[in-house]
Amino acid sequence: MRRIAARRSLMHFLEEIEYSEAALSADPDAAFLALPFQNALTEWETHFKSERTARRAVVRTSAIVGVRNERIDVTTIQFAAVARSTSPDVLDRCFTMAPGKLVRANLRKQCETTKIVIVPEIGKLAADHPCKAFGARLDACATSAVTALDDRAQAMGSCQSAANDVLEWREGVNALRTTTYAELT
Repeated sequence: MRRIAARRSLMHFLEEIEYSEAALSADPDAAFLALPFQNALTEWETHFKSERTARRAVVRTSAIVGVRNERIDVTTIQFAAVARSTSPDVLDRCFTMAPGKLVRANLRKQCETTKIVIVPEIGKLAADHPCKAFGARLDACATSAVTALDDRAQAMGSCQSAANDVLEWREGVNALRTTTYAELT
């Protein structure tokens, strides 16, 4: 009996299990061996749903990260443009690198720089300064982006956990097929 490669899809495993279960059920001498395959079919549905749910969560959280990244980038560039036109000294205090380079940096690093450097510098400005309104907006953008990154990391961890569960199930199916073959011979 050949092993099914663990890298094969869950659909491939399903077809192999269904075939084996149907063949065992159809043979009166081997019908008693079909029950573990029926159980494996039931387990397949659970694993398929959990893996699909986990993958969907990763896709959705990645989309949210993309939107949050775009939002903080646009707000940062708008702030830099206003600061450049109204008071270049604010621009120099807020940015140690070109604003365009900051928005191309790692999102988490960009958010940390925004919260640690840019927002406190904006907080020091007078209430009537044209850049003052960007403080709360940039802080909110950075906070929501970090939250989205954390949510995506959690979803990726859940996806890996589901993948580990599926791998263990696949190993169990291969063991079942091997022992069934041994009993048949």
